[in-house]
Amino acid sequence: MTEQTDFVREIQREVDDLAEALIELSQRIHANPEVGLQEEKASRWCSELLRSEGFEVRSPVAGMATAFRGRKGSGRPAVSFLAEYDALPGVGHACGHNIIAASALGAGMALARALETAGLSATVFVDGTPAEETVGGKIPMVAEGLYRDVDAVLSMHPDTRNSVGGTCLAVKSLIFSFHGKAAHAAAEPDRGVNALNAVIQTFNNINALRQHVRPDVRIHGIITHGGRASNIVPDFAQADISVRSSDLTYHTEVLERTRNCARAAALATGATLEIEEEPTFEPTRENRTLTRLTLEAMAELGCPGDDATGRSQSASTDFGNVSQVVPAVAPAFKIGPAGVVCHHQDFAEAAASAEGDRSILVAAKVMAMVAARLIQNRDLLDAAWRDFRGS
Repeated sequence: MTEQTDFVREIQREVDDLAEALIELSQRIHANPEVGLQEEKASRWCSELLRSEGFEVRSPVAGMATAFRGRKGSGRPAVSFLAEYDALPGVGHACGHNIIAASALGAGMALARALETAGLSATVFVDGTPAEETVGGKIPMVAEGLYRDVDAVLSMHPDTRNSVGGTCLAVKSLIFSFHGKAAHAAAEPDRGVNALNAVIQTFNNINALRQHVRPDVRIHGIITHGGRASNIVPDFAQADISVRSSDLTYHTEVLERTRNCARAAALATGATLEIEEEPTFEPTRENRTLTRLTLEAMAELGCPGDDATGRSQSASTDFGNVSQVVPAVAPAFKIGPAGVVCHHQDFAEAAASAEGDRSILVAAKVMAMVAARLIQNRDLLDAAWRDFRGS
């Protein structure tokens, strides 16, 4: 039996030893859903568990009170496991971020234990990354330089199948605020400027635009404010519009065309327009080496995954921003049958199911195994960086 095999098996044993704590953490986060930047309980529970394992934990991070960075060990290589724990309004953990949190902690803690047992030097980070569903907590963490001295980043996502690879769409949210003039809607409508009409016209313009963009583009949104009473001409109305595309250059073009939809609506109605913009969630950069290592680890554990290299899904994630600055991989792990829809109550139920609990342990083992092989084999890490640089 090789030294590398012994190390990997030690990691698997450590995840099994941590199983009760990891599942309890996942179920507790699931039962207490908190939306982006309000994940006070989840962040605290994750930090407490890491500290109990000897991790140094610092919070806040990148100006976010619910972000944290756990660190154990020293030297290079340095690997980071990303934990998400924000929920969705109304449907709770219908994206399964409770599972992402527990599996990331499990991978980091098991790897750190195994490194100590083997007497190996490396740095293990577990990063708590809030608000993936909203403002994208990983984006300011990247901007703060947290991944400049990290050699590889690993995460996961619950799904209805096991898979690795592929990319996703870039997305940016545009918030259009229209200001008009209030008036009595029946007695003196001619004295008013209807801000709600400007929002409605913006949606009509976007509907026309959809016919003339590439098939990968998605434009969707909601009206967040439409007036105060039906007998008052709305003097303020607002819409939140998300624009997605697989190509960042084309994404920039479509964003400007979408802004023009709102500008035209303002011109047509006489309203004034203010535009606020959220940061851009960038597409995920694939890494062939990390994909191969992940598929091998999945197969080794008896849960083979599909190679999704080259495929693009219509969702978006701030994990893409991390993958643009460091080699990264985020495999998908099955927590429910095909037909269970993400962001639906059925997916929330799957995220607390027995199959969801099992996926925590499998994902933790896979991520830690991949990180272990990068730590033990510098050639693999160099190959991952060559893939990242496109050389």
